[in-house]
Amino acid sequence: MSRPRALAAALAALLALAAAPAPARASFGFAPGGEGFEVALAGEGEAPAGEAGSHPASFSASFAFDLEGEGPYTEGDLRELELELPPGLIENPTALPTCSAAAFLTARESPWEQSASGESCPDSAQVGVLSVRSSRGGGETRDFGLFNLAPPPGAPSEIGASPWGAPIVFVPEIRQADGDYGITLKTRGFTQLTDVSRLGLTLWGTPWSVRHDDRRGNCLNEEEPAFGRAKCPIGRPRDNPASAYLTLPTACEAPLSFSARASSWQGETASAAARLPALEGCPTLGFSPKAAAQLSEPRASSPSGYTFDIEADQSGFTRPGGRAASPLRTARVELPEGVTINPAVGSGLGVCTPAGYAAESPSSPPGAGCPNESKIGDFTVKTPIAAKAIEGSIYLAEPFENPFGSLIAVYLIAKSPARGFLVKVAGELDPDPGSGDLTATFHDLPQLPYSDLQIHFREGERSPLATPPRCGPISTEVQLTPWRGGAVRRLSLPAQILAGAEGAPCPGALAPFSPRASGGSLNPAAGHWSPFYLHLTRTDSEQEITSYSASFPPGLLGKLAGVAQCPDQAIAAAQSRSGAEELAHPDCPAASKIGRTLAGYGVGPVPDYAAGNLYLAGPWRGSELSVVAIDSAVVGPFDLGMIVVRSAIRIDTHSARATIDATGTDPIPHIREGIPIHLRDVRVYVDRPGFTLNPTSCDPFEISSALNGSGAAFATAADDTLATATAPYQAFDCGALGFRPRVRLSLKGPTRRGKRPALAVVVVPRAGDANISAAAVTLPASLFLDQTHLKAICTRAQFDARNCPPGSVYGHARVWTPLLGSPMQGPVYLRASGHTLPDLVFALRGEGFEVDPAGRIDSVSGGIRGSFAGLPDAPVSRFELRMSGGRRGLLQVAEDLCAHAQSANARFIGQAGKGRVFHPGVAVRCHEAKHRRRHGHRHKRRAPRLEPQRRAPR
Repeated sequence: MSRPRALAAALAALLALAAAPAPARASFGFAPGGEGFEVALAGEGEAPAGEAGSHPASFSASFAFDLEGEGPYTEGDLRELELELPPGLIENPTALPTCSAAAFLTARESPWEQSASGESCPDSAQVGVLSVRSSRGGGETRDFGLFNLAPPPGAPSEIGASPWGAPIVFVPEIRQADGDYGITLKTRGFTQLTDVSRLGLTLWGTPWSVRHDDRRGNCLNEEEPAFGRAKCPIGRPRDNPASAYLTLPTACEAPLSFSARASSWQGETASAAARLPALEGCPTLGFSPKAAAQLSEPRASSPSGYTFDIEADQSGFTRPGGRAASPLRTARVELPEGVTINPAVGSGLGVCTPAGYAAESPSSPPGAGCPNESKIGDFTVKTPIAAKAIEGSIYLAEPFENPFGSLIAVYLIAKSPARGFLVKVAGELDPDPGSGDLTATFHDLPQLPYSDLQIHFREGERSPLATPPRCGPISTEVQLTPWRGGAVRRLSLPAQILAGAEGAPCPGALAPFSPRASGGSLNPAAGHWSPFYLHLTRTDSEQEITSYSASFPPGLLGKLAGVAQCPDQAIAAAQSRSGAEELAHPDCPAASKIGRTLAGYGVGPVPDYAAGNLYLAGPWRGSELSVVAIDSAVVGPFDLGMIVVRSAIRIDTHSARATIDATGTDPIPHIREGIPIHLRDVRVYVDRPGFTLNPTSCDPFEISSALNGSGAAFATAADDTLATATAPYQAFDCGALGFRPRVRLSLKGPTRRGKRPALAVVVVPRAGDANISAAAVTLPASLFLDQTHLKAICTRAQFDARNCPPGSVYGHARVWTPLLGSPMQGPVYLRASGHTLPDLVFALRGEGFEVDPAGRIDSVSGGIRGSFAGLPDAPVSRFELRMSGGRRGLLQVAEDLCAHAQSANARFIGQAGKGRVFHPGVAVRCHEAKHRRRHGHRHKRRAPRLEPQRRAPR
């Protein structure tokens, strides 16, 4: 045929083929009748393998596909195949060598005939046989060696065969859920030229076994039947030690379920399932794990890491003829008594959310799931199925948003990105609400054959754990429960606390207690308004602080005028709220806030600090005024609520010195939500603007703080230890303060001899001057004390009981101070004393406070003198005294007061040391001549006003 004719004929044939209708697309699936997917286990001597944890002689799975057509153009060509093995059916890729990629891609050379295998892997790497029926083999089933290949990154292992040079590779994918550990074998990209219609996968339980010699390497399909075993041995045992490759599950509860999934190049999918009878012998499985535990810092009251290690004998897993032990299901670990959560761990600590835990995968980079700041330790798993240890971390789970809904939980995550291993375990840490002792429980541990599982909580300044407060023996109590078979193992792991904290010797039965204090005014200038701070600390080796009281320097006072009081209902509400809620929206009104607090919690050199507020409040435990510290117990991610400590403020009735005593103060809690707070550092800042006023005396004083230690047992106060911590306090620059008070005296009533006029005294200090420390006023000699009117005198006992008889009242006094919104006032009593005459006492009351300045009455130079020493260092803007006249009058006129001008003698000494002497005139209402009286005219004779003459002696 000529060339043009041939081309025309070919073109006509192609057009005819194009015009012909396309054949119907054939369906793709597994062959019907139960032959499409079958599995089998063989024991020694081809008997079925049915003993849990044993190593079968082989496992086989066959796949038959329903295809149409012949040769490489069949419909529904196989593209992908998956075989899901039941949980616990585990292959061990470390049991034998691997075949390199180069050897796997090099065609095998046979000494007898051309080999159909496209690999040249060593016989020692063979793990089984792959049977293939394909048109490539003339429709006959051919067997090819299945080898343990060097796995690619991200895969735990890889097995494959290369029929006719077309590789078929299975990559295991690890499944882990609820403690199950299973494998799914997946193969991708079957070539269409192989058009597989049947596939058989056989894995050997012990590849070294001589029973497989006639199916190794060149002997497979090509051996001489009489000499196969002799020609293809794997070698001597010392060169190739026997090790099991396949291990059956250690579960007997249900039949073994297998599933297969396949897809074609045409996009069709199919699935099938198969089952084998349930295994037997679970009750006889071995279970003898060992455990070890150790604190990284065996010192009392110290931050410490902690290592807990479980070792399991896996010789039965790797030894042919042996049986794998039952895996560990639950580990319950009671940490030594006194080992508690260390609140200092909270600073900067993050949490792992449920979403972050779920996002952890074998290939996820650090921080992509659980954040790095939530890491509190290391987690390591060693298993015979991995050449290297699987390493990871311990992460703190989000409180209350974890699988247990608990305050404290952890996630153990170990991974090997290179091999695709991932181990994830959630654990609960349950603190005893009374003691803080910890119990860690890990449920449904993975049924992975591990030889060593190590949990290590980090050590260092911010270790998550705190050691017991005393030296001596300690013990970790462990309870290990198997998944099945074997008895629960209970282990006691002893250890010792060998030294005290911070290098100190071991504390005795009663730890020392010597807290330290510092404090003062931010600006210590005398008489100035300034923020005030107080700082209390103790060391780890000392007793816990249970209560607090303090005495402040005289003259260090607070301005209550304009400051609201936090209601009792608001204080109660704050106690019931979370720390985050209270800090964001305080219950006490802002108008009652007078400062802030900072509390340091935990053991170790770096406590974790939590902020709080200081408020003014009302009556409390016998006092009309109190302060309440509302401190958050938010320690890093742990919100332990609020710590509310309310203290009664006592004001000394003589010196007006402010104190906080233990009887009026709430105890400081030791433990919250099972976490001992280990209070170590207390900082109080009274920084409301214009609230705290410095003394006007520059004498050296001290801030005295009395603290109670917990003693040997925190739960009882019987052995508490009292310690006093003092800090020096002294104002400065008193010389810059002026001192020039003004004094006025007046008499009201009859002025003739024998009469008893009323006396009024007004003292007006100058603003900004030093406060008055002492005062003495001598009345003119024209007045004397009428002792016949001393009808009732209050005894000291009556005065202290606030039960003076009405007849002992001889006047009234009022004092205005910028510290209070209203004046203090009260009766003036004559009170019994050790002097010749009774004392004159001002019972001043106002806004819940009581001050009782007491003065001595005597006679000097013929005049009655009232002298007051040790007056409170408190600012006074005005003082008024009204002494009664007439029938209740104590002063009697010795001569006509209008005969000449009357003057007194006044001596005042300031708190800063300056003194003034005055000769104030005494104002008297005098009568004029009779004709002036007839017209009703009167005038008041005043003595000339005298300025201060000289400074009184100091």
